[in-house]
Amino acid sequence: MKLTKTQAAGLSVFSNLSLTLFKLAVGIISGSMSIIAEAAHSGVDLIASCIAYFSVRVSDLPPDREHPYGHSKIENISGVLEAGLIFMVSIWIVYEAVHKMQIKAEVTNLPIGIGIMVISLLANVAVSRVLYRIARRTRSIALEADAAHLWSDVLTSGGVIVTLAAIYAGRRFFGVKLYLLDPIFSIIIALWILGIAYRLIVKSYPALIDERADAKLEGDIIKTIEDFCAGRCRYHKLRTRQSGPRVYVDFHLQFVPDTHIEDAHKFSHDLKKKIEHDIFGAEVIVHLEPYEDEPGPLEPKT
Repeated sequence: MKLTKTQAAGLSVFSNLSLTLFKLAVGIISGSMSIIAEAAHSGVDLIASCIAYFSVRVSDLPPDREHPYGHSKIENISGVLEAGLIFMVSIWIVYEAVHKMQIKAEVTNLPIGIGIMVISLLANVAVSRVLYRIARRTRSIALEADAAHLWSDVLTSGGVIVTLAAIYAGRRFFGVKLYLLDPIFSIIIALWILGIAYRLIVKSYPALIDERADAKLEGDIIKTIEDFCAGRCRYHKLRTRQSGPRVYVDFHLQFVPDTHIEDAHKFSHDLKKKIEHDIFGAEVIVHLEPYEDEPGPLEPKT
């Protein structure tokens, strides 16, 4: 069964809510800063999942009078908001970790903590794979961001498991107290998720200032236009911009002056349909005009 974007976002909300509560409870009981940091990480994932759930529902709404271009850019906005949340939580984790180091806090109930982290790791592997698959199919930035959060949780959960296991083994088998490892690794988690915030902003922000579509996507659009024209016309003034899963494309098609308007219109309509078929999420506007002496500055001479 293929999940929709909304169903996938709902699954992520449920998963993150459950894991956040489990980790927080065990972190408080055990006194493990790394587990509490992971609970905070999952809490950010929960908020991100809620934002993603809201954004994918809104982004799929059709255009209306107030939003003639639709609502897809809400996914980019949600990505920037999630990055801001991650940044704030990372600062809090570092602050708490330093405090734990200063008071030399010990960690208890390690087997329970390790067990919860193993369950968390397995759950996040399953849910993140589902989200990545649907994000690729629907080109949803919100779901991709949510999946990235969960996958980072998988990696950091693995690190927490190793850290707690080392503390447990040191105490049980060697009589060595390695509790300092716990706050140290929580700081590593904070730095890791700061990197996630940076990458998320880099991916989400360009669409908010109408930056052109990425080079590969624009290259595919150009190839489709050139293959379809095949000497019958030429194009210039190509512009692209991306908004969530949507790609807005507009360009001018130039025809010889004696071309009948109906023929030119049919040709441009067929080309528009071809681009929208080949490029997922594309919405195309074509302007018709006669040949000029020179093509526009954005395209090479033909």
